[in-house]
Amino acid sequence: MQSKWLGARTMFNAQMDDTGRRHALRRLRFYAALAILVCLFFVIYGAFVAWDSYHRLPHVYAALRARGVPATANLVRCAPGFGAYRGVRCRLSLRFDGRLRAWDYPEDSAQFKGLAVGAAIPVLVDPSNSSIVYTRRDVEHRTNAGTSVVFWYGVGLVVLGLAGFAGLLWLRRPTMPRPRWANRWPG
Repeated sequence: MQSKWLGARTMFNAQMDDTGRRHALRRLRFYAALAILVCLFFVIYGAFVAWDSYHRLPHVYAALRARGVPATANLVRCAPGFGAYRGVRCRLSLRFDGRLRAWDYPEDSAQFKGLAVGAAIPVLVDPSNSSIVYTRRDVEHRTNAGTSVVFWYGVGLVVLGLAGFAGLLWLRRPTMPRPRWANRWPG
């Protein structure tokens, strides 16, 4: 009688093991896809940050030095955690070509430290695209342009993403020992 129950229990456990194995495999595939997406994000975002710092920003600064229109922006406010950014961000306003525009300044906010609300800030505006506005200080000092800290941050993200891909490929390596001679039977 007991052997009959033992057989039923073994059959039930075998079905559970197969289901558990399928769920484990599905979970493994999910985590592998998630890891691949995280690595891909690091590579793409890091490449964008490095390209922006090394290529786009120097060209924008050069264009503003060559043909930028001087204007005066006003400091609206500076606050920590402004928008999605965790550090101190500052909001500027500018009246140019009869339009009033306010925006979060994307570069060095330390230059506004100690300034009162409404303080005048000299800026350069691109006459062909009035949405391109940088402070005169950032244009002169080429803030975050070229091989700056921001560039190396982007390169570091790319390296981190590629290292993650390499680690995932390393996990996929065969784990069975290979025969000593590939063309010979191990026995």
